[in-house]
Amino acid sequence: MKGNRAIKIAVDIAMSTVLVATMSTALVQEVPHEWLGIALFVLMIAHAVLNRKWILGILRSRRKALYAPHLVLMAALLVCLVGMIVSSLVLSKHVFAFLPALPGASWARRIHMLFSYWLFVLAFAHVGLHIRVPRRMAPWKLWVMRVAAAAGAVYGVYAFVQLGMFAYLTGRVQFAMADFATPLAVTFARHTGVAVLVAVVFYGVQVALTAAGRCKSAQGKRDNQGGETE
Repeated sequence: MKGNRAIKIAVDIAMSTVLVATMSTALVQEVPHEWLGIALFVLMIAHAVLNRKWILGILRSRRKALYAPHLVLMAALLVCLVGMIVSSLVLSKHVFAFLPALPGASWARRIHMLFSYWLFVLAFAHVGLHIRVPRRMAPWKLWVMRVAAAAGAVYGVYAFVQLGMFAYLTGRVQFAMADFATPLAVTFARHTGVAVLVAVVFYGVQVALTAAGRCKSAQGKRDNQGGETE
């Protein structure tokens, strides 16, 4: 069991790193970007296979409302992934160069940019909904985590603006210009900041939903006890 968990963690870390690297190289490194995209696809499939029991569990659960955010995110991620794969086959100049030229490069470019940015945001929203803080953690460690998360989120806001993420997410950018003046390490750091921002926000959503669920459950128990005493 511990070995399986270690594999899951390794795959998740690799997938997150590759996703940030894929976004960071999108406009300046064509060959690495395409190979990173292939690696990302493989890691996402591995992630789904390793977590198939959890996925099947929430699909079969009678408490669909409780898992609604997860279900919506998974459906949206699947749509983005399919769009990414189809558009990649049309746009590829290296990895899939052996394929005959496919028509529709103009629409494929727009779909690829729109879906890639949404995939990035939704993937780290998914991460945020799955973050679990150990209950028995030393107070100083907990505060270090909180300060680090807050600092990362603040930087993420700055990076979100610098990268023009809103324009990409709303489909306003159709022909992105490569920025060779900004070092790749800086671009990687900015995308990492946005990833942290999204994960922190959706961790907050998870905490709020959990608290609301507990309050509702406690209220239900009090109502049942009140009905029994009467």
